[in-house]
Amino acid sequence: MDFHNQSLNLFESFERFQDQLEADNLLKLQYSEPSARYHVEASLNGKREWTEWAYDEHELDLLKQDAKDCGYSYTVEKV
Repeated sequence: MDFHNQSLNLFESFERFQDQLEADNLLKLQYSEPSARYHVEASLNGKREWTEWAYDEHELDLLKQDAKDCGYSYTVEKV
């Protein structure tokens, strides 16, 4: 019988916690602006060497720097 009572207490505690989260508006997803994606394509002498996706400006800068360091030309397409 102790297990039964302990399970009920745990479930009720969980329900109270859920109600508090809902009351504090913590269960709802925050609206965020759709972010831009970038498709980077690096090539050497007209031959494609690699393609990669960047999901923010920082990743895009890193990919462009990698291409420059390797001597590749690159194109960036914003999606």
